[in-house]
Amino acid sequence: MKEFKTFNQQLTILRDRGMIVPTDGSPKRFLEQENYYNVINGYKDLFLCKDSHGNTIIPETYLPNTHFNELKALFLFDRELRFLFLKYLLIFENSFKTTISYEFSQKFPKANSYLEIANYRDDDPKGVLKQISILTKTIHDNVGTKGAIKHYIEEHGSVPLWVLVNYLTIGNLSYLYSALKDSEKNAIAKYYSDKYEKQYRPTNTLRISSEDMESALKIFNLVRNQCAHDERLFNSDYKNIRVSNIVNYFGVTNYNNRRLVVAILYFKAVLNKSYYKKFHSELNTIFDKYKNEFQTVSFNDILDSMGIDLSELNKLK
Repeated sequence: MKEFKTFNQQLTILRDRGMIVPTDGSPKRFLEQENYYNVINGYKDLFLCKDSHGNTIIPETYLPNTHFNELKALFLFDRELRFLFLKYLLIFENSFKTTISYEFSQKFPKANSYLEIANYRDDDPKGVLKQISILTKTIHDNVGTKGAIKHYIEEHGSVPLWVLVNYLTIGNLSYLYSALKDSEKNAIAKYYSDKYEKQYRPTNTLRISSEDMESALKIFNLVRNQCAHDERLFNSDYKNIRVSNIVNYFGVTNYNNRRLVVAILYFKAVLNKSYYKKFHSELNTIFDKYKNEFQTVSFNDILDSMGIDLSELNKLK
């Protein structure tokens, strides 16, 4: 276990490692507010000296002229990104809850249809039973508390899916979508394809497949969890997320399907046009706010960590 260090001792360590740390008290006040681990350990990697293989030199040494305010700026930049992405993820989440409950209930209108295994895909009974168990548990956990589930059980004897989905996380919704029959999956994907065509009236039709929807739900779930738990976002590695169909449609050639740019690409495909335009504008406002805050590393290095090429991003306006 590491030995406890006071804030002054922590700042001394940073200076010993080559960082320029102002002596006016502002770094100490910032760390008192935000936590040394969150600010320094969370955002130091770009500013550390590396060997010829790209590995961090031990003991850690900061690049020449690295300033404390640069790490502070990167920390605050990432926080603003989390706020922005969370806002539009919640907007999509509400849209998807409406769409999945509508399509499923239209096909299976009988009460409690979502608890019947026959109404789901027939090639994954274990996964379907797990999903039904989650839905059942959600009802059980909320039936005794004041709210819509309690009301519907007492007044109607069952809970409609369009009510139940409001108690599900985006992760739950992702698994629910995966458990559906192909016909329902395709209907939901087509809804978003049709909406895009009506709003943008493109020359070529965007055909969002059920596999694309599953990928969108996967990246949205991962990003939402990071935003909700205040975790570092900008340089996250999401492994390989399927996005080839979407990037080919938008003519994007320089992208990284392991990075945050994937969420932006799917935002363009599934958000209402007006919401996406606001998201894109607000994202660029954040970029403009912070792009001149870094001297040791370039802002393009930070964008690269997000998988973003600004010229490619502009294709998504």
